[in-house]
Amino acid sequence: MPVSDLRLLALDGGGVRGLSALMILEQLIEAVDSDAPLKLCDYFDMISGTSTGR
Repeated sequence: MPVSDLRLLALDGGGVRGLSALMILEQLIEAVDSDAPLKLCDYFDMISGTSTGR
């Protein structure tokens, strides 16, 4: 896969802001199809964010 086709989900903010981004994302996934929830790994090649630990 060419580098330009890399799909990256970046969740910035860390702490409470990072948690709120995850909660919003969870609600969006649930709204799309509650019977068969989406898997982020099926849509993104890499998932990253701030304050991910050591």
